[in-house]
Amino acid sequence: MSVQDEIVKARHLGEQLEEVVVRIGQCPDDDRNILLLGYWALLFDYHKSILGLLSNGLCGGAFALVRPVVEALVRSHVVLMGSDEDVREIREDEYRVNFEKIGSQIDTAFGLDGLFTNFLDDRRTALHSYTHSGTFQLARRFDGHDLKPDYNDDEIIEVVRCSTSAVFMVTNLVTKHLKFEAEAKRGGELFTEWGRH
Repeated sequence: MSVQDEIVKARHLGEQLEEVVVRIGQCPDDDRNILLLGYWALLFDYHKSILGLLSNGLCGGAFALVRPVVEALVRSHVVLMGSDEDVREIREDEYRVNFEKIGSQIDTAFGLDGLFTNFLDDRRTALHSYTHSGTFQLARRFDGHDLKPDYNDDEIIEVVRCSTSAVFMVTNLVTKHLKFEAEAKRGGELFTEWGRH
């Protein structure tokens, strides 16, 4: 599948997943739920931004947004599983994600059998470098000795799939946490259908 086809499919899935939650309407409004839904909305904004940037050949910006996507996904889990102090720190903008520890904490709290740990361990260095203008980004500024962006299709597709998986994961988290079972089921079906490509 071409990069453009991946982007089109990811955009379509994102729109469908967003509609699953938007259709629900009002949700409980305690601190944790407000933060959860705020992260949910932010992730969709990031996802649309990544796809728009990639559609316009602006890979550096799209790659830089993957870390905020992952961080918002992590924080969406922390607002549900974390202590009252964690939630206060998030609310007060004092919380810092410890990428070395948080994966196993999320895995334990949500019974994810190492999913988050493996995901974060495999990508932590790249996430940091792409977002903070490190050598991963600089290396992509050259094609041989020519000063022009050099992002290969497999890398671009990985960014599309990573950000799209994140919007599914947060939608799944929201619908299951709020006990919207039909919506959780529909989101899972949409994601499974998307994953068949």
